[in-house]
Amino acid sequence: MPTHPTICPVCGAEHSSAPSGREASASGGERTCPYGGLAYPELRAGHDQLYFGRWRRMDATRIDIRQARLRLERHLRAIAGVIQTEDIPAARRDLEKAFEAFYTAGPGEEDREDLLFLDQSLSYAHRVIGDLLHEKGLPPHAPEDFAGWYDAGEIPFREDW
Repeated sequence: MPTHPTICPVCGAEHSSAPSGREASASGGERTCPYGGLAYPELRAGHDQLYFGRWRRMDATRIDIRQARLRLERHLRAIAGVIQTEDIPAARRDLEKAFEAFYTAGPGEEDREDLLFLDQSLSYAHRVIGDLLHEKGLPPHAPEDFAGWYDAGEIPFREDW
């Protein structure tokens, strides 16, 4: 039986309530969150929503891309809010590169080159999350570990570009 996407109270992301082969709810009857108990759950979930988003598929529409652009900007600003209180030079450099790639993609543009810049920006955002986790002595974030929680038949890549 397929699960329906829900807004998670732990991470704020919209993801399926349980992937196949996993418990649909915690012992208290509440739905589980794949990011529960992990450091930076909102940043991880924000990244994964974009990573598994429709905008990265070859059949993406202009609307998918515009929505992703808005989400990516919000995600970068959320990351910026977190690293304001952290003294991690690598994270600051990677975030600067993420914003640079984001702003290099023209506003309202959806051509091939702009999509590459948006994808680069997301990659740098992932690096920032990795920098934050590394500073805490934690393993890097691996989006593929969370693929079952999203409506993603396959991990989307733009290899055909």
